[in-house]
Amino acid sequence: MRAALNITTYNNPRVLALCLESLRNQSRLDFEIFISDDGSTEETRKLIDDFRARSGMVIHHHWHPDDGYKKSKINNVTFSKIDPVQFPVVICIDHDVICHRDFVSDHLAIHEKQAKNGQNRVIFMGRRIDLGPAVTAQLSVADIADFQSGVSWKLLKSWLSGDTRLIQRAVRVTSPLLIRLLGRDRVDDLLGSNFSISTQLLLEVNGYNEDYVAYWGEDGDLFVRVRNSGAVLIGLKGYAIQYHLDHKRLEPSKENQARYQDLLKDRTYVRCRNGIKKGA
Repeated sequence: MRAALNITTYNNPRVLALCLESLRNQSRLDFEIFISDDGSTEETRKLIDDFRARSGMVIHHHWHPDDGYKKSKINNVTFSKIDPVQFPVVICIDHDVICHRDFVSDHLAIHEKQAKNGQNRVIFMGRRIDLGPAVTAQLSVADIADFQSGVSWKLLKSWLSGDTRLIQRAVRVTSPLLIRLLGRDRVDDLLGSNFSISTQLLLEVNGYNEDYVAYWGEDGDLFVRVRNSGAVLIGLKGYAIQYHLDHKRLEPSKENQARYQDLLKDRTYVRCRNGIKKGA
């Protein structure tokens, strides 16, 4: 099984470089990279071109002009280009994460196991370790290999100093019994920085809802539609591990938060009209 690994990015070539480097060293390389670029400047394009040339990895770069927060729109452009036969799984991440070396392998393993059971409408929702500001500022491409192994010395020092939190999620657990005993199977929603979905299912629910033109809410909207569609929902902590680089957080509007709470109560909403296909 092969994956299309989709990275959402906007004007942060430093963190995108770290993210791309972590994909270069994956234990499974049966994926291609798709970059959904919400209007970055020429510096990002040059970074992508340089990385493509150095790594030899296949990278599809989809860009549109900067016109405000249009994450949903550019992701849908990318989704529309992904062949569900060639890539039966789409893995979605943000540019500000470092992926464990088994990140892609873990995502694909979930879908492959479900496929053996005849389930081809699946979403897997992972979580992340939030790196602190100090360790984030110090990180370079040279540090990526250490972080990809799990609990590196630099990560441990950051945690001991109170800089990084949730370090327990950096310990990869694969035993189903231990996952349940540790409560690591209690994941109730979707983070846009760490999820994978059957490509056909993504097309079925019509991708992201492009009505979202301000920060926050588009991931939750997608989650509700997938949940309502009757798909298999799987969520785990400490599996498909990723490290989230520290940055100033945007605050969601009260309107978007209220909208999501209303959506959670709606069990009939399975397809948005303003998605990959318009008016469908």
